[in-house]
Amino acid sequence: MVILFLTIKQLDKVYLIGCGRNAAEVNQYINDHGKYAVGGYIVDDNYITATEKTDQPIFSLTNFLIATPPQASIYLLNAIGDPKRQDIIEKLTAAGYQFINLVHTHSYISNALTIGIGNCIAPFSVVNFNVTIGNHCIINTSCSISHDSVLEDYVTLSPGVKIAGNVRIGKGVFMGIAAAVIPNITIGEGAYIAAGACVTKDVAPYTLVGGVPAKLIKKLSF
Repeated sequence: MVILFLTIKQLDKVYLIGCGRNAAEVNQYINDHGKYAVGGYIVDDNYITATEKTDQPIFSLTNFLIATPPQASIYLLNAIGDPKRQDIIEKLTAAGYQFINLVHTHSYISNALTIGIGNCIAPFSVVNFNVTIGNHCIINTSCSISHDSVLEDYVTLSPGVKIAGNVRIGKGVFMGIAAAVIPNITIGEGAYIAAGACVTKDVAPYTLVGGVPAKLIKKLSF
């Protein structure tokens, strides 16, 4: 099967969802390509004060929908690290906007990758053979994902996360800095893995685990 990638090189401008410090990093990744610029930032209507000073416009979701309706030349990319980004992304998807995958040129990506849309893979990350990545995931700096592993939608990997082979990471999972997972593990939907944790057994959905080896800290409610 041939996988067709829509790369950032085909774009003139990309609008980022979010305008915090993670968005500043994603902006830099786009600038690293040398030709393309961020057209602006989109934030939730309840997000009153922007945390990032930028040279590009910052739109509330409602204003963006009015000022910049979907068209062939407009592309979006998530830049919110929190898995709760799902709500604003679903609204923009329902409105008909297109999302891209941004894969930094200083990462290694196997040609046997299966990938959805709206994903960001940061510099110095490694995605190995037969990995599947869903939609709107963030794979941060210096992460590694080994063979046959699956990341479902809206997964966030903080810098330095290491995932061994045949691991399944559920929808909306957040993994803290330098967390690691041994082979053949399943992490349930909505789980949070604390920074530096080593996961050696399956993690139940909507739980917080941490430590070496990782143990249950508390159940989460959403």
